[in-house]
Amino acid sequence: MITAGNEVKKQSWPAGGGKERRRFSRHQLIDRVFIITDNGTFTGTSFEISQGGMSAATLGDLQVGQTVSLTPVMGKRIKTIVRRNQGTMFGFEFTDLPADVKEKIKTLCETLPLFLTTANI
Repeated sequence: MITAGNEVKKQSWPAGGGKERRRFSRHQLIDRVFIITDNGTFTGTSFEISQGGMSAATLGDLQVGQTVSLTPVMGKRIKTIVRRNQGTMFGFEFTDLPADVKEKIKTLCETLPLFLTTANI
């Protein structure tokens, strides 16, 4: 799991250059994740996390709207919905996130640099 070694200036850049539409700021987190579906488990690499979800790259066969689980997210298996897909990059929205896990993610995000991109993921 990545941690911030230097203080990072907090600024926000909207995805795609437009108005920011996200409820939570996204933060860099590159880590191995497993995506569990009804059809099997796929490996992936996360790129960012927020209190509302995360993105990960995978070669797994996923569909927008599909319910899947991600693990480990703060050491737990978390239910998500696939919200976006751009090539091999997927955006996952957390669902039924336990309060203790949400608080751990919030605390972690405060230590990570902001995720800056112009891609719509």
